[in-house]
Amino acid sequence: MTATHPVQPSSRFDDAEAATGVPALADYPERDLVVRLAAESAARVDEDDASPFETLRRLGELGLLTRGREGSLLPQAAVIYDLATECMSTAFSLWAHRSTIAFFDAVGRPLPEGLADGSVTGSTAMAAAFKDAAGVGEIAVTAEPTDDGYLLNGVIPWASNLYAEGIAVLPVITTAGHKLIVTVPTDASGLDVKPMKNLLALDATASGFTKVTDVHVPATDVLSDDVPGFLASVSAPFLLMQASFCLGLSAAALTSARPYRRSSNGVFTEDFDDREREFERLSAELTRLAADPAAAGRRDVLQVRLDTAHLAQAAAHLELTVVGGRGYVADSPTARRFREASFLPVQSPTEGHLRSELRNA
Repeated sequence: MTATHPVQPSSRFDDAEAATGVPALADYPERDLVVRLAAESAARVDEDDASPFETLRRLGELGLLTRGREGSLLPQAAVIYDLATECMSTAFSLWAHRSTIAFFDAVGRPLPEGLADGSVTGSTAMAAAFKDAAGVGEIAVTAEPTDDGYLLNGVIPWASNLYAEGIAVLPVITTAGHKLIVTVPTDASGLDVKPMKNLLALDATASGFTKVTDVHVPATDVLSDDVPGFLASVSAPFLLMQASFCLGLSAAALTSARPYRRSSNGVFTEDFDDREREFERLSAELTRLAADPAAAGRRDVLQVRLDTAHLAQAAAHLELTVVGGRGYVADSPTARRFREASFLPVQSPTEGHLRSELRNA
């Protein structure tokens, strides 16, 4: 009897390899432009010689920063994914900006002028709210009531897109212990931003530590006084858009590595098969959850966010391993992806935060 070998199901990387491109999460008419613009600026952004918003504002002119505000989030997730295949900093900056838009949508507020097209930047300084809700941190900005609003004091340990004339959204806690979500201009008097530089990656994302000293917030700039309800509304888009850039980075790393699939006498073939199967699984799961984020289960969203981060790290490691010395050159795309992936365990919600929530879910 002649032995037969099972036929492996084809992967999207088979088609991508033939087309010398990266597999899409979802197709849309502007996809080639999105990828091209990100690729053209990736090296300069990585070197902090260009801002991600040079690309994002061009996309904003085409309405690509406000996809999926109602119904399926997949159209926006696909844009973030595609940006990440070429430049994680640009994808990350869009995630932070688009999350800010989601915060206004969650409470039915109209968007401030300029937020939709990126001419005004959105900064999500919400890590403390998510940590506080999960019991792994505390809100570090206090709000003292005044006649017409609140006076804020404290610190924001990390936020991104901290450009002048932008809008930041953050949690605060009043002197009576009530928690609120407020919005503050990024150039408000009393906001002292200390830029974070010399990062392994994402140096161009305008990230920093912020000291908050007697910053006045009028009552009209309180987005919500129901923090649990607010977080329940925004968590799925917040996390699914993060999963999108994790998956985009994975796709680029696996595509770059694939020509070396049978290097070293094929000892990495099984690793490729494992990573590509995981990519297919997570692409399907992210697509399912993004199709109806309002109905997405909390545990499912947390798990896909953690799993896509793990895949990005594994894919970037595999790429560096098989590409070899050329990938170790600091300004190579391989090295850039390896550095970008190293950020994911500390990206809020951190790996520890995610694992803690999943353990208790």
